[in-house]
Amino acid sequence: MNSDLTFITNEENKNLSERFSVLIKDTRFFDVLVGYSYTSGFHALYKALEKTERIRILIRISTNKQTYDLLEQARKSNQQAIDFSNI
Repeated sequence: MNSDLTFITNEENKNLSERFSVLIKDTRFFDVLVGYSYTSGFHALYKALEKTERIRILIRISTNKQTYDLLEQARKSNQQAIDFSNI
């Protein structure tokens, strides 16, 4: 059982990006629901997610063109399978 109760603050090693990187580094599945999705946020976490078996991101409201283009590129390549839903 993990007993890490470190708060997320703006102090060194306690900001959101650094805390997420610690908390998700050994995760097998990563599911996230976001209101807005931009590549910069996930770029900050990608190293912690490199060993993750499956990543699913649900974008609710909007995203930018760069994020959309990268998702389309990944969907068309054989490197990674992406499941899209039109719910």
